[in-house]
Amino acid sequence: MCPRIFTLRNTLLIMTLVALSLLANAQTESTLYTFSETTSFWPQGGLLEDSAGNLFGTTRGGGTYGVGTVMELSPPAVSGGAWTLTTLYNFVPYGNGGYVPISDLVKDQAGAFYGAFYSGGDPVCSCGGIYKLVPPAQTGGAWTESMLYAFQGNADGRLPVAAALALTKSGTLYGVTMRGGTWDSGVIYQLTTKNGKTYTESVLYSFGDLSDASTPSGPILLNSLGNLYGVTSLGGAFNQGTVYKFVPAANGQLATESLLFSFGGSTTTGSYPNGNLVFDAAGDLFGVTNGGGDADGDGVVYMLTPTKTTWTESILYSFSTNFGTNPISGLSWNHKTNQLYGTTSSKNQHPAGDGTVFKLSPPAVKGGTWTQKTLFEFTYRVNGGYPTGTVTLDSNTGIIYGTAQNGGVTGCDLFCGTIWQIANP
Repeated sequence: MCPRIFTLRNTLLIMTLVALSLLANAQTESTLYTFSETTSFWPQGGLLEDSAGNLFGTTRGGGTYGVGTVMELSPPAVSGGAWTLTTLYNFVPYGNGGYVPISDLVKDQAGAFYGAFYSGGDPVCSCGGIYKLVPPAQTGGAWTESMLYAFQGNADGRLPVAAALALTKSGTLYGVTMRGGTWDSGVIYQLTTKNGKTYTESVLYSFGDLSDASTPSGPILLNSLGNLYGVTSLGGAFNQGTVYKFVPAANGQLATESLLFSFGGSTTTGSYPNGNLVFDAAGDLFGVTNGGGDADGDGVVYMLTPTKTTWTESILYSFSTNFGTNPISGLSWNHKTNQLYGTTSSKNQHPAGDGTVFKLSPPAVKGGTWTQKTLFEFTYRVNGGYPTGTVTLDSNTGIIYGTAQNGGVTGCDLFCGTIWQIANP
């Protein structure tokens, strides 16, 4: 065989294999489900995935009574088929219950879900509360909902934050409210139980005294030592938000609250943090702010590194109108690759400004520049818009899932929202 022909054929083969490899590894977005007025709509929070690949979440509108549902989205039996939506529970806007579920779900070892509702509960206050949803004894049966606690307002909390609760193995729940407490700036609360049926609520801390943290805007992060971490959208040295730490009372020691960082010292620090915090293996904290970062105030991704006496902030990425702006939902951490995933709620240069999904990759050398990649840009009337929930990462397949609160193509007058996935992110 002529060497020249052999070389040419091998070159063409290599080029073909490279092209196929790039195609196989390109990220692809698909809309798994578009909500409608006839089912449920406005999915606000993140999704919870089980071992079978089913996705669980809430909608704050629709259902039998129009005030929200807990739903399950099941994958098709055959690849490429349609996903199936099942409503597990319809909230009721009257009686002594609560409605308008707003938080991500958490799941205990028995398969029960826990979450927060924004309205209802106490008939006088209608300050929101906490519910539990227990699966049926037999497949196909009805799920059973019970209200664990209704907030009372005033010194007690009111209006729980639209974020997941922290659940311990013993069944204790921790969470935060946006309002209520001594200064009406929100509280940290816990719900304890001895039998899994009756719960007792305790206000552990009231925010808002002087330059303290104020108005929680993200979920509680519980570490292995039982310490609680979170963010507030206001308060701190510059009244532009904080990252705080709370150590519950234990072993005769009093509870303590401390501010790890106050935002707003300059435009570059970011301002008004939102969403969840995540830890890395070294003990660094990562999160997002809705504002700050530059003169346009489009938000940042930040890292807080502990030292002996304080925490030091590093800006990993400042958002701009070219690549999405104003993140709300916080971050998801890929522990295998150390990459961060998140969403922005808008993209000002896009005709509709409907939000994006992004990935941040760490530098090869510590202290280097993190690399941002926009994985997807939403188009409101096609695949949804305004993603506000934390993305869910499937550690086995690498697929990420999420919700878009509005948008879709079913002709819903309210633009009801979607559930989406991105493969090969």
